[in-house]
Amino acid sequence: MTAPHLINVSLPQPSHKVGACHRIGNFDLIDHWFTVPLTHGLIFGHSAEVAQDHPLAQETITVFAREVIDTSPQPTTAVEARPFMVYLQGGPGGASPRPASDAGWVAKLAQTHRVILLDQRGTGNSTPLTAQTLTALGSVESQVQYAELFRADSIIADAEVVRDFLTVDRADRRWSTMGQSFGGFLTLSYLSFAPGSLKDSRMTAGLAPIRAHIDGVYRSTYARTQARNQEFFGWYPEDAALANRIAEHLASKTEKLPTGERLTPERFQMLGSYLGGNARIHQLHYILQSAFAEGHSHLSEQFIRDVASCVSFIGSPIYALLHEAIYADGPAVPVGANKLSPSPAPTRWSAQRISAELPQFAPDAHQLLFTGEHTFDWYFDQDPSLSPLAEAAHALAEKDDWGRLYDHEQLARNEVPLVAAAYVPDIYVDFEHSMNTANFVTNTRVWTSATHHHDGLGADGAMILGHLKNLLADMH
Repeated sequence: MTAPHLINVSLPQPSHKVGACHRIGNFDLIDHWFTVPLTHGLIFGHSAEVAQDHPLAQETITVFAREVIDTSPQPTTAVEARPFMVYLQGGPGGASPRPASDAGWVAKLAQTHRVILLDQRGTGNSTPLTAQTLTALGSVESQVQYAELFRADSIIADAEVVRDFLTVDRADRRWSTMGQSFGGFLTLSYLSFAPGSLKDSRMTAGLAPIRAHIDGVYRSTYARTQARNQEFFGWYPEDAALANRIAEHLASKTEKLPTGERLTPERFQMLGSYLGGNARIHQLHYILQSAFAEGHSHLSEQFIRDVASCVSFIGSPIYALLHEAIYADGPAVPVGANKLSPSPAPTRWSAQRISAELPQFAPDAHQLLFTGEHTFDWYFDQDPSLSPLAEAAHALAEKDDWGRLYDHEQLARNEVPLVAAAYVPDIYVDFEHSMNTANFVTNTRVWTSATHHHDGLGADGAMILGHLKNLLADMH
């Protein structure tokens, strides 16, 4: 089967195949497999000519999506009449959820929509982006040319292929979007490049800082991360001394992770990923508490196992490679030029540069602090799963010709209803920057919370989605 309409450039034709169907509780789960042009996202971020002339222009990849249909008596609308909604996952580099029951926030959305759980290119069941697939390309230049095709512009182009096939028999071929975290960034790209495809959009913890420079973004998130560290140590005062003891131990003694490399103090700081959620933060205490086996001066195997699961990028390098690139909105421009975006490329390891201004985040600081969503160049030295990609990572950090992530003029005149949840203490997506974006993007309504953290959707999804549904109803 070929696409109902084709992108008007000489790229490979998309195709679609329906796979297996399974039942979990009241959910029918239908697998969908799509073949998409590798470079078609460049039409959004650059131009059709760039997409056609790219060295990989005739290549294709597979994109997977799982359709969720609620078959229970609760929905009042027949399945055939329910609009589609695509879920845009966080990350970058995260696969879409795998339903294990017919409950939770997916069930809430499935009451009113046919939900499409999209495995963004490079993740899940879609064609993977791994160290193995990248290094097989050969030169660093080839690796960079391939990796640049896994940003928001390409993900949105893939979503358009999915929508195109699934809505071919419908009079209204628009669908809704739901984005969490990086999925909110993707939503703003979607509203920029293909607003005519969207009925409405929801997002949680994802109002991207589109009008802020990347360095300013990291200064804000470091400040919120420091405050979150202090809150954590206020709950568990004994963990402040224990974190210092572990860092000092790692600086003087060799402790190895299961993958064979040494665990360093700075890698230990990566456990700050647990600080970003109300449902996760207390797990950090339990991990630290297990650090030293009773009667021994070495770190326990349980602690090493738990740390390893948090600090390794084995099998999923997209986050480390492209996290800072999600802020590179367009090419570098000359000083004084009239530019639309305050975040021009290159990113040049922004989080690492800003950390140099903040001695409190040094691994040998008087009080060890855990880091948050901050990537560093030493990842590619210390993590053996990333080390083959070190040259490509540095080249991406210096890349100065990224495509556009957003059309700021289009967002300023946006007509698609957009409702968002933003959390005041979020250490990953800064609240003030989020509100600036909400004020800039026309037709946006925001529900705010002073108590929820970045994991609000997973921890309290039904309630938050209820607020967003009410906001959306008020806009119609």
